[in-house]
Amino acid sequence: MKSRIIATGSYVPDKVVSNTDLSNYMDTNDEWITQRTGIKNRRFESVSNHHMALSASLNAIQGMDIESIDCIVVCTFTPDNFIPTNANLIKKDLGIKRHIPCFDLNAACSGFVYGLQVVDALLISKMYNRILLVGSDFNSRYMDFTDRSTSILFGDGAGAVVMELAERGIVETVLYGQDDVEDSITMPNLSPFSNPFVHDVQSDQAYFEMKGSTVFRFAIKAFTSSIKTLLKNNNLTVDDIDYIISHQANERIIESCAKSLKMNVSKFPMNLQEYGNTSAGSIPIVLDEIVRDGRLKKEMKIIVVAFGGGLTYGASLIEW
Repeated sequence: MKSRIIATGSYVPDKVVSNTDLSNYMDTNDEWITQRTGIKNRRFESVSNHHMALSASLNAIQGMDIESIDCIVVCTFTPDNFIPTNANLIKKDLGIKRHIPCFDLNAACSGFVYGLQVVDALLISKMYNRILLVGSDFNSRYMDFTDRSTSILFGDGAGAVVMELAERGIVETVLYGQDDVEDSITMPNLSPFSNPFVHDVQSDQAYFEMKGSTVFRFAIKAFTSSIKTLLKNNNLTVDDIDYIISHQANERIIESCAKSLKMNVSKFPMNLQEYGNTSAGSIPIVLDEIVRDGRLKKEMKIIVVAFGGGLTYGASLIEW
C-alpha cells in the first residue's frame, strides 16, 4: 500500500500586484523583473495565513465527511501564531469534533515535500487513515519593500491535499538538509526579549533576506540531484516522468534544471508568472491546477521537488 493524494485544493488572494505596481515603491520595472524571474504578478493576502490555509483546505475536502480526517499537518514558515498552530485553528474552524493530532511543520519553501514524507510515514504506520496536508505562506508580511532583490519574488497563497492509503501513490521521497554557511536565506524572530537575569537581546529587523546568486546555484544543484536520485533508485529515466512539479521560485531556475536534465520545459508546469513564489504553497497550488484542468491522469508518474531555507531540499516520486 502507498500513500495517495485523493483530493486537492488551493487558494490565492484576490489582490493582484503587478511588476508595475512594485515600481511605484522601489527602483525596478516590469522588464527588469520579468527577465530575471519570469514573474509578472503576485497575490497579496490582507487577512491571515490561517485564512488562506483554511480556504485551501475547504476546497480540498469538498464532499467529504470532515470527521474522517484523522490528522492535520500545515507546512509554513510564516504562521500567524506560535500557539495555537495553524493546524489547530484549521481543525477548530472545520468543525472537527474528535480530538485529533494537529501540528505545523517548518521547512521553509521545502515544507510541502517534507510534509509529504511525514504524512506518508504516518499513514504507512496505519495509526491514521486520512490526513489533511496543507502548504501555506503569508510571505508579503515579512518582505522589505525597499529591497527589490527579494520582495519582487514572493506572493501569498495556500494549497492542500487529502491523503490515505491506496494501491498507487508515493513511491519514494528523498529529503536533505545542507548547512547554510553563507546565511543565504534568513528571517529572524523579532519577538521582544526582556529577561531580568540576562541582557536584553533583540534583532534590529525581522524581514526576510536572501542572497540571490548563492540561492540560485544551490537551487539548481538541489533540484537536479534530488530528481536524479529518485530516477536512479527506481530504475527510471526522464522519459518515464510525465511532469516535474517544482517549487515555483524562479522561471530561470526551472529552465536551467530542465536543460540540465535534458527534459522539455513543457513537463514543468508553472504558475509563478501570476503568483510569484508562494513558498510552501507553491507545489500544492500547481498540483491543484493541473488536477482540475485534467492534465494529471491516472497512472502518470510525477516528481515534486523543492528547495528552501535551512538549507532544505528534497523530492518525491508519485504514481498518480
